Amino acid sequence: MTEKEKQLLEIINDILWMAIRYAHGRHSYAPYIVRDAVKKLKNLYPDFKLKPDSTISPPTEEEIEKQGFIFRGDYLDDLFE
Repeated sequence: MTEKEKQLLEIINDILWMAIRYAHGRHSYAPYIVRDAVKKLKNLYPDFKLKPDSTISPPTEEEIEKQGFIFRGDYLDDLFE
């Protein structure tokens, strides 16, 4: 990996956690854009790992009951598996 690629990955890591937190649980296109970006990164750099984020978790039963119908794809906790 070149120095330029290392710097770009560092920049991506510095920004990606905020994008994940913003998009996680939103009922919009945002989770799908972020999920696609992470998938592309992992395809380009198979060793790429997201830094753990304790604020990102699957929807709780309470959230599901409160919101009724939800899309599982709106939640990004599975990106950290």
